[in-house]
This record gives sequence, C-alpha cells and structure tokens, in this order.
Amino acid sequence: MMRIRKICCGAFHLFVGGMLLTTVGCGGGSEQQVQRSPVKQKSSSVQDPKLKSISSKLKKRFQKKSKKPEMEGNPEDMFEVVDYVHNFEIQKPESTSRSDDLISVVLPAQGDVDSSTFLITASGKREEQGEPDSSFKLPEGFSAIAEAGYSLQGLPHRIRCARDYSEMVLVPAGVSIQGINDGEKNAEPQFTIYQNAFYIDVYEVTLEQYRRWRSEMIAQKGKIPSPAGNDLQPAQFPALGISYTDALNYARTMGKQLPLETQWEKAARGESGFQYPWGNGRPLWQRVRKLGQIDAVGTFPGDQSPYGVFDLAGNAREWCEDWYSNNPYQAAITLADAGVVRDWTGPKRSVIPSMRAVRGDQQAWNVWKRSGENMRKPPADVGFRCVLNLPEVSADSEAPKTSGSF
Repeated sequence: MMRIRKICCGAFHLFVGGMLLTTVGCGGGSEQQVQRSPVKQKSSSVQDPKLKSISSKLKKRFQKKSKKPEMEGNPEDMFEVVDYVHNFEIQKPESTSRSDDLISVVLPAQGDVDSSTFLITASGKREEQGEPDSSFKLPEGFSAIAEAGYSLQGLPHRIRCARDYSEMVLVPAGVSIQGINDGEKNAEPQFTIYQNAFYIDVYEVTLEQYRRWRSEMIAQKGKIPSPAGNDLQPAQFPALGISYTDALNYARTMGKQLPLETQWEKAARGESGFQYPWGNGRPLWQRVRKLGQIDAVGTFPGDQSPYGVFDLAGNAREWCEDWYSNNPYQAAITLADAGVVRDWTGPKRSVIPSMRAVRGDQQAWNVWKRSGENMRKPPADVGFRCVLNLPEVSADSEAPKTSGSF
C-alpha cells in the first residue's frame, strides 16, 4: 500500500515502486512524504511515516517563488485528492482547484507499470480512543488485541478467535443506510436501520482455516464437511464452493454466526451507506484487478471498508444467514419507528425454497447488490466470513467511558 501524506510543500519528483510521482505543494517550507506499508496488516495500528531529508539543491528550488511549478503528465489523467470522511476519493479537478491540491502519477520510461492503479490513504488521522470497559467480557475463546485500542464505549477495536486464529473488527452499534433507491429492484427501497454492535472477520475464511476445521471434523467421526471447491489453490485463498450448511457449521464450531445481510452491508458501506467499501469514487488497485477475480485474502488494500474489513467488493461472494427474498426491504420499512428500523433480521421463513442470501457481485464493485443461491448447491465463487454478535447494550452503556468510570 502506498501512503501519501500531504503536509504542504513545493514540488519534487520521486520514483515509488517503479512509479514516478510528481507533486506540487504550496511552498510552506514543510514536507510531503511517500511511504510503502505492507499489503496485509494484522492490526489497526498504523505507524507515522518518517520524514525524508531534502537535498540543499532541491531546497533552493523550493525557495524560487517567481515561477510557479507546473504539473507533469497528461492533464486528462490528473485527479484531485479530496478528504472524504474516512479516506480519500479521487475526482477530476475543477477549474477552480488550487495547484497545491494536485498530484500527478506518471508512467516511467521503462514501462511495465500500470500508473492508473494506486492507493492513497489519509495519514496522520487517529480515531479517538477510549479506555477498556472492565465490565465487558468477551465469550470464551475470544481475546482482545489490546494494541488495536478501544472504542469510546470501552470495547476492543479488534479481537482474536482462538479456534481459527481469525482477527475480527468491531462494527459499533448505531444507525446505517441499507439498500438503495435507484438501483436494482431487489435492493430497494433504501432505509435506515439501527443495529447492535458486532464483530466481523477481517478476512474471508481461508482454505487453510477450512481445511483445518474439516480435518478436525473427520477426526471426530461426525458429519464430514465437503472439501472446498478450490481445494488445490494456495492456503491463503478464500475457501470457495462451500455449501450454506457447511459454512453455518463452521461458524458455530468457532463460536460465531454467519452475518445477517444488514450486518454485512453495514460492515461494507459504513454508517453513511457508501456505494463501495472505499467510498463513492472509482476503485484504485495497486495492480490489475478484474471483476470476479480471486486472489489471496487482503491482496488489495483498496478494497477495505471504513471499519477495516477486506474484500467485500471483490474476491468471493459470501453467504449470509438470511432467507432470500426478492423484496425484503418492502417488509422491513413497515416496521420503522420514527423512520428507523431496529434490529431487523430478514424474512422469518423460506420465501423461495432453499434460497439463502448471498452478498457480493461478479459484475460490479457495488456492495449494496444482493442475490440468492441454493443453500445445498453452492456456486463455485461463493465463500463466507463470520460474525460474533454481542449482547444488546443499553443507552447508558453506549455513552463514552472515561478513566473515572473504573
């Protein structure tokens, strides 16, 4: 992942992983940095990039204010970096844009680099941290990842499941947008829903995890799960071709559940109901990625939701707990109280025989899209991830915890 930290500077050119980055700043005497961080992150902690020294020759260039530096590259390929809530959105610059707000990514002479696919993330921002709530207890087999910090309500931002070694991230209680008003009929209408806090797997269940569980079930001489449809692929690829029943049994063995559609969509779109996990802008990949393409989990840092959940737009389509219906949201809005639906769990019984909800799409990155699949005959591209539901909290317990509370 490439992080670009804008503090304000003059102009300089730098090769990053074979890519020439040309930046224009505002001449404030401070610096702009480019740093590479690992593709796969084990926790939410992020280190500030170190400042790089600038040669005296470049400093002299910065001090020349008589001539304004010009952007290099094709103007049609230039975009404006806009601070868009939790991350950046890439947009075409308006004529009124300031030159110090623009960057340009230019293909080096050697080629072999796709200069249109890169990731820009906000740097220097830190979510306000709370103190651990001593009254909150995780279920047996789950432990807090203390270095990831705590929410203002005292809940750990990230936890570890001891059974399958998965990392899970907190999706806090609150309202979010479900569905859409101008999309496909089975995802209409848009409505607001309140949901209790829950944890969700950061990554899809991998072949390594699924194989280990299947071996345990064979050793126990119980019901033997079917092997994954892509069992010959590398261990860190998502387990695919998994039946709904095997996915449900896996989740229960680990002390978890399959996500509701509403949980999956909130984890993907955030509270504001973005079109994609990264916001409402175009996707930015560090290398070529096509719709329907399957890679090792966490390969594309750009496919990361506001909560830090990976691969909700791409990779496997995923089972949800709900029975599938072509128009479930019509029924949901009849339950609204003051315009908000509370803790809706989908259809109570089978609407279309054997059909369960599946989220993700092979034709688009939009994460409001939904479909149904036969729970006994899984398609080759369907996998799953799990959630851990938390007990419902009262309004008082949702108030921020302070050090004086302990």
